[in-house]
Amino acid sequence: MAIYAYGDRIPQIDATAWVFPSADIIGDVRIGPGAYIGAGAIIRGDYGTIIIEEGVAIEENVTIHASPQGECRIEKNAVIGHMAMLHGCTIRQEAVVGMSAVVTNDAVVGVGAIIGEGAVVKSRTQIPDYSIAVGIPAKIKGEVSKSVKRYWKAAGNIYRQLAIDYPKKLRKL
Repeated sequence: MAIYAYGDRIPQIDATAWVFPSADIIGDVRIGPGAYIGAGAIIRGDYGTIIIEEGVAIEENVTIHASPQGECRIEKNAVIGHMAMLHGCTIRQEAVVGMSAVVTNDAVVGVGAIIGEGAVVKSRTQIPDYSIAVGIPAKIKGEVSKSVKRYWKAAGNIYRQLAIDYPKKLRKL
C-alpha cells in the first residue's frame, strides 16, 4: 500500500483494518477497526480530513477527498461501491453508495439509505434515512425494505470478513 504523509497530516490506520497494497492513503485519513479498503482506492486527506469508521467497506477504485479544512466522513458499517466518488460529504452508518455513484460537497446520505449505481447526489442534498435514491440528480424513489437491509448487511459482512482474511490468505503470485 502507498501511505503518504502530507506535511504534518499523517494517516492513522487501525491495525485491524485492511488496506489493499495498491490503494493510496494520503494525509489526514483516519481508518477505523475492521475497515476494508479495496485495490486502487485513492483516499486523499491532503487538505481536508477523511474519517472512515469501524467496519466500513470501501470497494475497489473508490476516490474520496474533502474540501480545504473540510471533512468527508463515512460512518460505521457503510458500504461504498466500486468506482464511487465521495467529496466532502457524510455517509451515515449502514448506508450504501452504489457502483460509480457520486456524492458531493455537504451532501448527507442518511442511516441505511441506498444510493443507486451511477447516481449523482448533488451538493447539500439530504437523503433521508432508509431511502433509496437513484438518477442524475439523485431523487428519492422509495424506502429500503427489510429484505434489502438484510442483503446489504450480509454484503458488508463479506467485506468485514475479507479485512480479517486477507492479511492471512492473500498472496501475490
